[in-house]
Amino acid sequence: MMKHLIIVGAGGFGREMYGAAREAVGFGAEFDIKGFLDARADALDGFSGYPPVIGDPSTYVPQPDDVFVTALGSIAARRRCAETLEARGGVFIPVVHRSASLGPNVVVGAGTFIAHNVTLTADVTVGRHACVFHGTSIGHDAVLGDYAHVYAQCAIGGAVRIGAGAAVFPGSQVVPRRTLGDGSVVGIGSVVLLNVAPGQTVFGNPAKPVESGF
Repeated sequence: MMKHLIIVGAGGFGREMYGAAREAVGFGAEFDIKGFLDARADALDGFSGYPPVIGDPSTYVPQPDDVFVTALGSIAARRRCAETLEARGGVFIPVVHRSASLGPNVVVGAGTFIAHNVTLTADVTVGRHACVFHGTSIGHDAVLGDYAHVYAQCAIGGAVRIGAGAAVFPGSQVVPRRTLGDGSVVGIGSVVLLNVAPGQTVFGNPAKPVESGF
């Protein structure tokens, strides 16, 4: 039975998600796209070619054939909306672009987004509600926690552990067998040679702790 995908968030990321979902594995055969949830009913004003905003994620009641994916840049907001909908029985699905390369034994969790031209080489595990953006490569045996974001054009070495809610910003590189703790942040274009503590922000080449965050 065809499911109806609802994208949570109708901002820029939501519009990107709509385009990616139309080119995702299963589109047209397993799911179509019903619309968006956003607290701003006018979020798509001035944009054409998109399905409508059909409700607010804080109040929407999932229907039997609905499935969801979040498209929110804020990890905290992503977690809040996902947990709210799941508490009402909402079912999340992974959205994996057809151009992504997934090797043997790769596992992608519910609600996770794998963008175009991503490479997950072998025995990679990606948790629930995570995001891996376009052009990123993740090496063998790596593990990404729930709600982790790895942005565009990153190179993540083999057996790297990226904790829950961590963020790796565009163009960064992480050498093999390093751990990025829960909630840590790797600033744009950084080269990570050492482990990053939970909640810590690092930046630079080589990446070093910074006080102000991003």
